[in-house]
Parts: sequence; C-alpha cells; structure tokens
Amino acid sequence: MAVSRRLIITACAATALALRLYQLTRPGYLFGVTEYDDGVLFGNALRLVAGVIPYRDFAMVQPPGSMLLMTPAALLAKVCGTTWGLAAARLLTVCADTANVVLLGVLVRHRGPVTTWAACGIYAVYPDAIAAAHTLLLEPWLNLFCLVGAVLIFDGDRIAVTDTRRLAWGGVSFGFAAAVKLWALVPLAIAMLLVLVAARRARRARPAVAVAGGAALGLGVPLLPFVVLAPGAVARGVVISQEVRNASGSGSPVARLADMAGLHLLPAGLPQVLLVLVIAAAAAACCAAAYLPLRRPLAALDTYALTGAFAVTAMFLVPRLYYSHYGAFAGPFIALAVALPVGLLSARRAAGPVTRTVTRTAAVLGLILVTAGVLQFQAESRLRGIAATDADRLIPAGACVLTNDAAYTVAADRFYSDVRDCPPMVDSFGTMFAMTSGQSRDAAAAVLRPVVELWQADLERAEYVWLTSGTAAQIPWTPRLYAYFRDHFRLIGLAWPHWSSQSGPFLPRPGLYVRVNPRLDLDVAGSGSA
Repeated sequence: MAVSRRLIITACAATALALRLYQLTRPGYLFGVTEYDDGVLFGNALRLVAGVIPYRDFAMVQPPGSMLLMTPAALLAKVCGTTWGLAAARLLTVCADTANVVLLGVLVRHRGPVTTWAACGIYAVYPDAIAAAHTLLLEPWLNLFCLVGAVLIFDGDRIAVTDTRRLAWGGVSFGFAAAVKLWALVPLAIAMLLVLVAARRARRARPAVAVAGGAALGLGVPLLPFVVLAPGAVARGVVISQEVRNASGSGSPVARLADMAGLHLLPAGLPQVLLVLVIAAAAAACCAAAYLPLRRPLAALDTYALTGAFAVTAMFLVPRLYYSHYGAFAGPFIALAVALPVGLLSARRAAGPVTRTVTRTAAVLGLILVTAGVLQFQAESRLRGIAATDADRLIPAGACVLTNDAAYTVAADRFYSDVRDCPPMVDSFGTMFAMTSGQSRDAAAAVLRPVVELWQADLERAEYVWLTSGTAAQIPWTPRLYAYFRDHFRLIGLAWPHWSSQSGPFLPRPGLYVRVNPRLDLDVAGSGSA
C-alpha cells in the first residue's frame, strides 16, 4: 500500500510539473512579460543584490521573504542578465508549486491511497494554483512554507506534541511563510490553536512555546534588519498601506467563489450562482456524511483543513482587490477539505471488498481530475505573453530608464543602469500606496504632493522613460509634472497596439521616450532647477 501511495504522489507531481512547464512554453511566457507583480518581486531582489536597501531607498509593500528567496536568481542575473534571471525565477516557482503537490501527499498519505490521490490530484490541476505558478508570484512560495509547517506540526491526524524540536521548525516555516506574505498568519493562528488544545490535553506547555517561538524567529529574522533600517517605511508599506487599500470589498463574491472553484474553465454563459450553490451543497453534504457518523471530535488535521478552507475563502470575499492567483492560497485547503472526507467515505464503504471500492473511487476521481487537466491544458494553449522586442536596440545597455512597470525593463535586460543617481524605483503602484498610506490616486492633493515631488525628481534624472498603459493609477500627473515630461522627452518607439490609448488632459501616450537634450537637461537638473 505504501508503494501505491508513493506512485500516486509521483504521478500527480509529474502531472503538475507538466502543466506548469507547458505554460512556460507559450509565446512570451519564459522570457517575456506576463505580469506586473513579477517585475516588482524580482526587481526588489535585483536592487538588494546591487546594494540598494528596500523600504529605505525604494518603496516595497510586501514582507522581505520573497526578495530573500530570489537572491540566488538575482545574483545569476548579475552574470547572465535580468532576462535569464527572471526565467530562472519562473522555473524555481514552478518547482516550488510542484513540491506543494508532494507535501500534500506526505501530509495525508497515512489516510490511504484515495485520500492521497484526491489531495495531490486536486492541487495538481487546480486552476488558480497553475495561474500563480506561471511566473514569480507569492502564492506558490507561501503555500510551500505553510505546507512544510503543517507536515512538521502534524504527526498523522494529531499534533506532534512529544517532539518539540519538530514543532519549533514547523513554527519557523509558518513564520517565514508570513515573511513571504502576511496571509500565512491565518493558517498559523489555526495551527497554533490546535497545538494549544493538544498541549493542554497532554498537560505540556512546551509544544505551544516551541511553535510560537519558532514562528517569531521565522518572521522576525528576515524582517528585523529592515525594521531597524527603516521602521516607519516598513510599517507604512507592509501593514498600513495594505490594510487601507483593501479596507472594503467591491468585487462580486459569487465571481470570486466561481474563480476559486475553477468555473472559468467551463464554457461561458453557464449560471455561476447556481453552480456555486451546487458545489457548496455537495461539499457540505460530503462533510456531513463523512463526519457526523463518527460521533467524536474531529481529528486535528481535519479541523485544520476545514477551518482553513472556510477562513481563507471568507478572507478573499472581503478585500477590495482580488486576482485569480490569490485563489492559489486556498488551493491546499480546498484539496484537503475535499480529500479527507472523501477518503473517510471510501474507507467506510469498503467494509466488504476493499480493493474494488478503492478502485472505483479512484477511477471516479481520476475521471474528474483528468477532465480538469484537459480543460486546463486547453486554456493554457491560448496563452500569449508580451515580448519586449526592440528594447535592446532602442535603449543602450547601462542607460538610466524610469518606468511604471519594471517587468518590461527586467524582461528586456535594461533594469540596471551605469548612471550615477539613477532612480531606484521598482514598484510604481507600491510607491503610491506606501507614500499615501494606501489612499493611492484618490488621496487629497496635500497627501499626493510627496509622490509628485518624487516623480519630478526621478524624471529629472532619467535618460529614458518607458510608460505602459494605466499610468493614471500609478503616477499622480499634475499640469506641472506633465508639462515637464512633455518638454523634456520625446516618443521614439514601443507604442505597441496592445497598449490602449489613454484619455485625459495630462496623460502621456504609452511608449518609450528619450530625453530631448540629455547632456543639457541632466546638467540643469543636477544644478537644482527643473
């Protein structure tokens, strides 16, 4: 039986790897531009290895965990160029998300082959997880460290209360997950409550102390140096701006639930509300059928899975912003919340011929998962990224390029500059959020004034300005700022058709701009006048 579980985990991991690697074979997906966030996340690591301090020298609105994880790829980029460095980061992310399939299998393998097959298979083809793994995004790495923490804290169905060293390392892993993204505090809190209950029953205090201490180290060690160097900037960027920007929701809860359920893979026009209700009712019925006959408290692992699935799903219904890759964080909990009760039902029905029942259940699961995999493959076949063509011809190597989307300069290997005092900005959205404490473009003029002054100073030092669409949400264009840009820069190319035109009195056309008179303009800017 143990051999069959290993084969199941291996087969599911291979399927996950194939689907995720296939994405990277699509045009523009390995070396081109597919996201805004990956340029920021990898750009942060590129700045760090160049000796520029995040939070203090440039705005950053996420904890430093992902930046630290990407330092090897960033060091590679110093040798091979940022284009290859970003490709390496994407491949590492694919490997991390494939490892999540293996970790899910390790976490539930004691519950039998059906449970293992369901948990690993669901995550292998889970659409939001695959979407998050197509490039450097936070969710695959967040899931990786949360699952490592769960594997260490749980011993089968129970908490490993007798092994404090193991619990401490589990806390460290959860803590570092929070250093990747603060969302990890939710599963950490659930695991901590379960540890407290188990420790109380065992009349031991050390298990809870071990997990709490490990979590404090896992989060504190990566964060502390930056808190010391720039305490106010860390608080504004990581905590305050994120809290304010997501203070209230505006998206449809049904649309978000449908996304997490993978309904976007089905043909358009299907009744999403009805399908969401059917899925929710089926999940509730499955859990009731599996757990009510037990007539005893749920095992700690089942409690963690069900509570985590409910808490994370509810968490995504509240914020103002939601993107499909966010749903990847719910993937492991959804996989566990389905697999554990399905495994119980299968075992209960196997009172007679065990092999036949397990085989039938596995066959049904296999049909569902293969169908989902085929739909996912078809969706991926239509993907197209953006190649940063002509940038290397139009922009000299080492030039100072200011952009509102670092993904383009990273993909074009024009992120680094040899020009002294070239602006270090990486994240234009994050800069706006951090400097306005999350109020962004809708803030009052007095709140936006420091952001305007920063862009004015950065424009004065730039040789090239590469603008994509949507700058109205990233750059606080004022008549004076726009006038300076118009008088000192001219469009030379890269105004591609896929960039929608922008309307408004003070919005430049998307494209690549060069300074009109670089020597004279930069000399004047250096003297203190604009």
